Amino acid sequence: MKINKIHLKNINSFKDKHEIDFTTNPLLSAGLFAIVGPTGAGKSTLLDAITLALFNQIPRFDKKISKDFVASAGSILTRGERDCFVEVEYSCKSGNFVSKWWIEMNRNQNLNDYGMEITDLQTGQLLPLKKSEVPKRNEELIGLSYDQFIKSILLSQGEFAKFLKSGKDERGKLLEDITGTQIYRKLGKKAFEIAKEKGQTLKDLRINIDTEKRKLSTPEQEQIWLDRKAEIEKILQDLDAQLQVFKTKIELKNQILNFQKNIAEKSERQAKEQQHLNDFESFEAKKLQNHEKAEPFQSLILQLESQQKALQNLQERLTSEEESLEKNTSLLNRILIKIGELTKEQNTLTLENALEILQNFREKLTQLENQRGVKEAAKKANEAQIEELINKISEKSLNFDARQINEEVIESIKNVGVMYKTTLDETFKIAQINALDEVSAKRETLAEEHRNYTALKQHVWEYVKINNDLKKEQEQEKQQNVFIATQKPELEKVQKIIAEIGQKIKQLETEKETLGKSYNFEKDRQTLLKKDEPCPLCGSLEHPFLSHYANNYVEIDLKLNEAKKEEKTFNETSQNLNTKLASADSLLKNSIAKITTFSEQISGIKIKIEEKKQDLKLEKVGGNTDIIDAQIKAIEAQQNALNGIEGKMQKREDLRSLYNLCSSTKILQKEFNLLTVSIKELYNGLNFEKEYNDIQTSFVKTQANIQSSSKIIKDLKDELSPKQKAFEAEKVNLENQVKLIGFEDLKTCQTAILNSETAKALRDKKQALLLAIQTLIEQIKDHQCELDKLQEKDDKNIDLATLLSLQNETNAKQETTRKEQVEISVNLATQTQTKAAIEQLQTKLQNLEKDNLKWELLDKYIGNADGKKFATFAQGLTLSRLMALANRRLIDLSDRYLLDKPGEHDEDELMIVDQYMGSERRSVKTLSGGETFMISLSLALALSDLASKNIKLDSLFIDEGFGTLDPETLDLALNTLEKLQQEAQKNIGIISHVESIKERIATQIRLERNNRGFSHIIIK
Repeated sequence: MKINKIHLKNINSFKDKHEIDFTTNPLLSAGLFAIVGPTGAGKSTLLDAITLALFNQIPRFDKKISKDFVASAGSILTRGERDCFVEVEYSCKSGNFVSKWWIEMNRNQNLNDYGMEITDLQTGQLLPLKKSEVPKRNEELIGLSYDQFIKSILLSQGEFAKFLKSGKDERGKLLEDITGTQIYRKLGKKAFEIAKEKGQTLKDLRINIDTEKRKLSTPEQEQIWLDRKAEIEKILQDLDAQLQVFKTKIELKNQILNFQKNIAEKSERQAKEQQHLNDFESFEAKKLQNHEKAEPFQSLILQLESQQKALQNLQERLTSEEESLEKNTSLLNRILIKIGELTKEQNTLTLENALEILQNFREKLTQLENQRGVKEAAKKANEAQIEELINKISEKSLNFDARQINEEVIESIKNVGVMYKTTLDETFKIAQINALDEVSAKRETLAEEHRNYTALKQHVWEYVKINNDLKKEQEQEKQQNVFIATQKPELEKVQKIIAEIGQKIKQLETEKETLGKSYNFEKDRQTLLKKDEPCPLCGSLEHPFLSHYANNYVEIDLKLNEAKKEEKTFNETSQNLNTKLASADSLLKNSIAKITTFSEQISGIKIKIEEKKQDLKLEKVGGNTDIIDAQIKAIEAQQNALNGIEGKMQKREDLRSLYNLCSSTKILQKEFNLLTVSIKELYNGLNFEKEYNDIQTSFVKTQANIQSSSKIIKDLKDELSPKQKAFEAEKVNLENQVKLIGFEDLKTCQTAILNSETAKALRDKKQALLLAIQTLIEQIKDHQCELDKLQEKDDKNIDLATLLSLQNETNAKQETTRKEQVEISVNLATQTQTKAAIEQLQTKLQNLEKDNLKWELLDKYIGNADGKKFATFAQGLTLSRLMALANRRLIDLSDRYLLDKPGEHDEDELMIVDQYMGSERRSVKTLSGGETFMISLSLALALSDLASKNIKLDSLFIDEGFGTLDPETLDLALNTLEKLQQEAQKNIGIISHVESIKERIATQIRLERNNRGFSHIIIK
């Protein structure tokens, strides 16, 4: 994973837009770069921006970032700005992506919720994600969680320095937090909980088995049940055989009874059918004879009846029309009366003017209805507005029905308005304005004062802080000046001694060289001398100079070595003094630079404070912010009052509108009620239009009916007279003919004629009676034969009642025996089921015991209630791995120390092995600040290796710690980071304000602050 670009706007001290591009020079080719700038310029903000854009989190805050956090903490969004964003472009195995975070204010000066998104640079498309899904998606693309990311890429030495010197328990917790190995504690706790849960399950199962065993009956009782079951089966077989015999005999006797009953019933039916035949011969046979005589006259009689019916129809029509005429005449009179009653015009009402009077009445009533409708529409519109205003005002005392406005309601509205006016006047007083049109200007004035007082508070706080820092640096300057003043003479003294020793060494070296040459000459000459022979040069027989030269050479050599040792000792002292003086000089310069910077900052802040004092017209500002806070609180109280004025003014206007509406609505309601009374006085019915239409329609229809009935009556009278005369003549002629064949008159003849169905039915009835009698005679004969056969088989020694009694007794005995059989079967089945349940539970117990064995082992070795056992073991492994990786990094920084875990006899703190002191083991608490930094840096780099696992990390940022190093150690640390950068080809950024780092690392991201406190980025 590699970070390519950081693009931000209005983040903390970075106002407007800023960009850092790691893909272009000088950052592209540098590899190792420094992020430098004064305290508070925003060095750590750049690292915060990375995690904010990727994970919506910032290392210095232990929670997700939300709009409420931004608003309450006063962090992230640059003061005075309305929006901000951060974009981070990065490369990973999945491609190139841009992750963005932003937040902005709405028109109400409130923050909208933050937003997040990811763009795939290869396609240029946004990934379809909700903002809450963006951190998880970045985690998947990068291959690192948030915790792994800040421990692999953003390294802070302070956390590891704390880790080095913590106790065992605290170190274990820190190790878990740093490496994210809390899972082992959870596993140990989970193993304990599962083992406990499964142990309880086994305990419950064993209790269930014991409970089931107690349900079992004894084997003796079970055998008694089995023996009795066999006996019952034999008894039931005997009882079934007896019942079958009883059943056969009873069925035979029932068959005999049935045949006897059937014979008696059929004999009775035969007698009845014979009587029916006799009755038929006496009565219905004569009817059939008369029918056959009268049948030839049937058609003539029917024709005469048809004529008579036609005459009757004409007469009925005539009567009906006469009745209709009378009825319609009466109805017309009643309609006239009703019109008179409705219109109250009885005196002038006639048949001719009735409809006109009715129409005039309708027009008058319609006019009143229209007037009432207009009033009602206006009234309802006002009532709806009143309801809307009541809901809008939301005043409990204004709880009335808008449809019933009275003086009491209007008076209550007036009283509420007076109350709101009093409240509004108090609000105006608090806001210190006199009219509503002053609100906007007053709000701007207060906002400006609030901003000025807030800025003044910030300036005072900065002044106090920087002034304290200035005093610390002045004290540091004083200390370093004293140190330099005391140590410089010592250095000069040592340097003078070194110079004297140097002269002595040169002199001794010259003497040694001269003696060496003489010694070599004498040594060469000695090869020419012979014992007891004269020297070829001087003729002497003695040769003492060779030993003389040798002794002097050795003596001078010893003196030279002693002088060099002394020189080395003084050189080391000089070098040590030089180092300390250089460090002191560096600290002095740094303090002087800081004093200058702080003085400039204090001057700038003083100017800002004076400007704000002039803006606020203040004479004096103290060193604390209590007075400013009180003023800010007062301003905020005025602002709150201002914020409520418009709403209260609106409510007062609504109350005024409600009062006016209620007053006008009261008048409308009164006018509406008066019109309603007038309409009821004129017409008190339910539906005038329907009544009007019904009267008009009935009047016209009745008049038409009277005219129609008069014409029909005349036509019917003209048709009826000739047809009546022809009918009377034909009737007399036919009566004479029927008298000749023996009938008294036409009516008697007509009565004798049967319809075809009746005549046929009489003939069929006689035939059926004869057939039924013959059939019954034959059936009785057959039944008697069957009865004789059954009686031969019947046991006459026992009657049916006795058989039924015996059958009932046997059935009762069989039922009792079966109940006993069922009871025994249930007992045996329960016994079998209980045994099966016990066997099943025992099998389950064996399986659970086998399955629980691994959990018992896990609980034994890693489990306990708080998970500490396994967590401690895992922390030991993790610590060993971290130590090995850290020692590998530490070798590059120093070959003196190795990190080691505490031994059995050591305290619970980490140890170091001092290889310069014979591998002596001692506590890390004995290390100096610089040594602690080297080891914590090694730990940080080791954790980066550990946390990133198989993820290739091409970006690394190191924050804190470099200020504790002496120049030599700092140089070594930088050499190690340069080596790491060259080996791994990483982009490594170092955040520091140490001057030597600024001088050593040429490529820098410099943060410079302007006189308003905002920073800008310079890359060089």
